[in-house]
Amino acid sequence: METSNKNHQSTESPRIFVPPSAGEAIEVNGINYFIGHQIGQGSFGAVYDCADEWGNDLVAKVILPQNRSYEAVREEWWHELQSLQQLRHPQITYIHQAFEYRDTFYIVVEKCSMTLNEIIASPNTDGELWVPYVARDILNGLQYIHDHGYIHKDLHAGNILVSQQRDPMVPTKDPVWRFKVADLGISRLESDVRIFGTVLAQWMLPPEYLNAQEFGLVGKQVDVYHVGLLLLSLIQNRSLSFSQDEILDGVPRKAAEYLPSPYAPVIARALRRHVEARTPSAIQLWREISHTVL
Repeated sequence: METSNKNHQSTESPRIFVPPSAGEAIEVNGINYFIGHQIGQGSFGAVYDCADEWGNDLVAKVILPQNRSYEAVREEWWHELQSLQQLRHPQITYIHQAFEYRDTFYIVVEKCSMTLNEIIASPNTDGELWVPYVARDILNGLQYIHDHGYIHKDLHAGNILVSQQRDPMVPTKDPVWRFKVADLGISRLESDVRIFGTVLAQWMLPPEYLNAQEFGLVGKQVDVYHVGLLLLSLIQNRSLSFSQDEILDGVPRKAAEYLPSPYAPVIARALRRHVEARTPSAIQLWREISHTVL
């Protein structure tokens, strides 16, 4: 994997970010990566279709400047790269390559077919049937993240990707669906958590983020709370949004308790406001889900 760590003198010309063009081939360590069309854009930059000479379907995440310095963009790229390199697991999106090209930073990862958002938004989705399959994969990857001392802190349906794995020897065979945790750029070590050092979407703020003195310290159970929100959205077959007052009043937990589902008590426990009363770990949440009989 190629990364750049050169010291640049102040007399050098200003850095000019050059995003890729569709059809462009970028050679890295003797392998060509073929850039396709832009397929998305987020706070970090842009996502492009990509393929390599092995025929792997990939995406290239390109970190764009957005009025930031070269050094600031490089630091963001390096942080996400370090997280992806350390957290290699079947239920975490896999990194194929990372490199700097024309003063622009790339992370090339496996391509997934859709996000969990698209499943939740489908009127044909029976969320209750999906719960154990979605939960198993998410919680498996999450436990691995926690075991290595990290907290994701940004688990939402847009960051859960669906990988459809096909058998190349039997191309007519239906693909196997797996769910993968993505976007580890916000992850940081649990020992280095800063309550006010991370920008989260307002609707997914856990109670301890809003009032640590009342509800407990921010830690890995933030991710458990977010999985609870994910599963609540899945069963209700719609995206959810809560105000800060509703979060502090425990509305997400109350919504889970009223679900006409055998998973209701399990999801409600994951959404408890007080950290000490919440499901303590990803593996414990999976035990409770897997022991629930439909």
